[in-house]
Amino acid sequence: MNTINSLITRVLIRNVWLIALFAAIFSVGAQAQTIIHPEDKGTTYIVKPDYRKCAFPMCGGWFLTPVNQYSIQLQTEDEAYQSAALLPNSIYVAYINYKRLGLTEKQIAELNSAIHSEQALLRGAVINSPISGRVATRTKTLVANGAWVGANKNTPVGPYLKISGTGIVCITTPCPYFKAGLINSDYSTEFHDLSLEKAALDREQEAQAWQAISTGGLVITGTTYVSTGFDETGAEPGKGVGIAATKVFFAFPAKR
Repeated sequence: MNTINSLITRVLIRNVWLIALFAAIFSVGAQAQTIIHPEDKGTTYIVKPDYRKCAFPMCGGWFLTPVNQYSIQLQTEDEAYQSAALLPNSIYVAYINYKRLGLTEKQIAELNSAIHSEQALLRGAVINSPISGRVATRTKTLVANGAWVGANKNTPVGPYLKISGTGIVCITTPCPYFKAGLINSDYSTEFHDLSLEKAALDREQEAQAWQAISTGGLVITGTTYVSTGFDETGAEPGKGVGIAATKVFFAFPAKR
């Protein structure tokens, strides 16, 4: 009897120790997630400077245009140009708060330069700013929690997408190797082929783009095309959906 009681006691002690260990691991993991991964919610905007001539903060800030205002799914090139003819709705903000991005002064200067060149995207939330100055003026601020800079000055054509790998491997093609998420929406779909030719990347940028796809995802604009698969048995290959990237945006600052 004493032997059985002793065995039960050892088992209980072991189980309590395991529960405590798992709780500690999950607690550390949760804390690490909070520290390492910035908040990724909010709206993604095209950002342009305001060059109007009037007193700041009523003028001289930034215009924010949410991407994909007229895109609810993947588009062909013709559909993309039709959407581009529609007038976008923009938001004026007097300030941009970069605190959540943890940028240095040098990085802020680089990002502002990209914005002035109209080559940047920012994700975040627009909030009301405190009333400032002798005249009661309520302004708005973009609190940014994500930033991307264009790889070059290519014209963006087509919807803004986040491309990632599915991890699926097939013997024959077409195979859904990739996933496209339509930014600022819940829409996503798998597709079979990706071409970076129209994005006009150099060799280093192309390698960086494929690396991003295999890790955190790559932001692009692009249009769809019909891709032809391959069947090693000699049977007629199937047709798939390909995306031709027209412009590539890399996360800022670049991960080291």
